[in-house]
Amino acid sequence: MTGHLSQNQIEEYGRQKLSAAELLSVSDHLSECETCRRLLERAVEADAAFFAMRSELFGDAAIALPPAQWAHPTVEEMAGYVDGTLASEEMQVVTDHLTRCERCVLAVDDLRAFSNQAAPTLDREYYPATVPVSTQSRWPRLAAFVPPSFLKSPALAFGAVVLLLAGSGWVIWQALQKEDATQETVATTPSRTIPPPAPNTPGVSSAPPPVIAELHDGERQVVLYRDGTLLGADDLPPDYRTLVKEALAGRQLEKSPLLAGLRRRESSLMGDKQVGELFVVEPIGKVLIADRPAFRWSTLDGAANYVVEVYDERFNLVATSGEVTTNSWTAPRPLSRGVVYSWQVRAIKDGKEFSSPHPPAPQAKFRILDQVKANELVEARRAFASSHLTLGLLYAQAGLLDEAEQELRSLQKGNPNSALVLQLLANVQAMRR
Repeated sequence: MTGHLSQNQIEEYGRQKLSAAELLSVSDHLSECETCRRLLERAVEADAAFFAMRSELFGDAAIALPPAQWAHPTVEEMAGYVDGTLASEEMQVVTDHLTRCERCVLAVDDLRAFSNQAAPTLDREYYPATVPVSTQSRWPRLAAFVPPSFLKSPALAFGAVVLLLAGSGWVIWQALQKEDATQETVATTPSRTIPPPAPNTPGVSSAPPPVIAELHDGERQVVLYRDGTLLGADDLPPDYRTLVKEALAGRQLEKSPLLAGLRRRESSLMGDKQVGELFVVEPIGKVLIADRPAFRWSTLDGAANYVVEVYDERFNLVATSGEVTTNSWTAPRPLSRGVVYSWQVRAIKDGKEFSSPHPPAPQAKFRILDQVKANELVEARRAFASSHLTLGLLYAQAGLLDEAEQELRSLQKGNPNSALVLQLLANVQAMRR
């Protein structure tokens, strides 16, 4: 700005009606021009005289105050008032002044809002390193930005407050722009690394706890720390998270109670199965999620047809295939859920009947999963389709060993060198015995 301030600029500055750009320009000029500062001081003194005259005419209680208390508080006094660091007498003077000066009330409100929102950002990131740090108040450091001559004049002091607020707004805007750019960069940068959990004690720096296990699980990465923190499974229900945590901790999978009684060791009298003999293939000793199971058996040389019979636990015949010429058959109607069944296949060869299984071989048993558990697994399959670990553990828990092993094989592809995955597979395979 060249030349001196116009009378209109001085009046608009004192009335806080300048735009942000004009305010910065005028404030810069006032910091360098003694003549304009004196003009502004006289304008403020005239305002003070006007307030005194109005108090006299309307009986304002402030008329009894000493003339010195008509002056506006300085920046440091307003800041001390906001921070509560003024001496009791000074605090009372500022309090009394605020009861009759709307201009200073607005300034104090702005300073209080600035204290609550902007000061922490300035403290942390944007304040010059050469400015001394005060442990009692943030405002002495803000005041250091104001030329000393500003603090000698009440009006200029108030202008300094407005200038600081305008400047801090620009700094905050710059900080938000920087933060948005940083967040955008993080959001567009793919990473499979999960940060370690923060220390439990605020303000205390400590090394993260050791990692017990870490697996790539489809689209996620799960990590278990020694302190029990599990990351990468926040979307799982609590009981599913417990399953995952116990598996990562190396706990051996328990055999599902739904498998109990479905399989017995074959008698040594049966010997090895031979090609051309009749024997059942599946389902044997399994829990099935489908309620219309598919039955398979071996081909008997010379047999013209086969008949499959399915019995419930009381040996009631519940389904039969009739005569079929192939070695497979699917039940045409759903079987009851939650029930254990047994089945056998019969064939006629050279006028003689053959059947399997045949005593002393154990019965070929299977269980149809109950409706509640079946619905739960269908929903889990829909919600967590990419989590092979979660699905593998849920299937194993329900006794669906084929499905569990299939999921764990998929998990192994993403973790080819993981001893933990091999252990889980071994656990599932041991359940078949």
